[in-house]
Amino acid sequence: MKRMRRKFVFIAAVLCVAAMLVTNCAQGIHGQVVCFGDSITHGALVDGHSWVWYLSQTHPDVDFINAGRNGRKTSDREELPPVLQQYPDADYYLIFLGVNDLKDGTEAMVNDCVQNMRRMITQIRQTNSRADIVVVAPTDINLQTMSEINVNKQYNQNTKQSLRALEQRYRALAQEAHTGFLSLLHTVSLPNYVDGLHPDEAGQQQIAAAVWQGLNNLY
Repeated sequence: MKRMRRKFVFIAAVLCVAAMLVTNCAQGIHGQVVCFGDSITHGALVDGHSWVWYLSQTHPDVDFINAGRNGRKTSDREELPPVLQQYPDADYYLIFLGVNDLKDGTEAMVNDCVQNMRRMITQIRQTNSRADIVVVAPTDINLQTMSEINVNKQYNQNTKQSLRALEQRYRALAQEAHTGFLSLLHTVSLPNYVDGLHPDEAGQQQIAAAVWQGLNNLY
């Protein structure tokens, strides 16, 4: 009788673990993911084949929304509300912004990015309190291949230093605001920048892989 009882307890434990595994699998990335960003998110110089497009192709069961716009900065205050109105019930909001704010970057510019990101987090929560928010630290730049146009826009060594500072500040903000955090600073290989600023298709695929892995690690 005791042996049968132990056997029953063992089988029940196995079934319980199996149920937990099935439940955890079901709780993976799902629903609608709004990707709010700049030209890298929009897909500049890669015919729209941005990291969002690649994620949509490789994970068609998840609704990835490309809400990128060329030239967008964290300081563009009027840009997020219309997106929130269009997608008020999204399950995730990814905010991938900052590099356009850091031309000839300074500490004050980094501070502004952090304050603007904090404001966007508040706006999202006021619209959709149940959604998960992910603060994304931007990709790096490649000064060796920087185009003349971007040099004239003052993407320079100060920008690189500011991007590193911004990564740490975004990480701290995410902890403070209880959001997810994902850094893409070291994601794109240096040869995979078209003009020193925008990733080529290989770079966009690197971002897609990093975002997917990051989301699954977070959720």
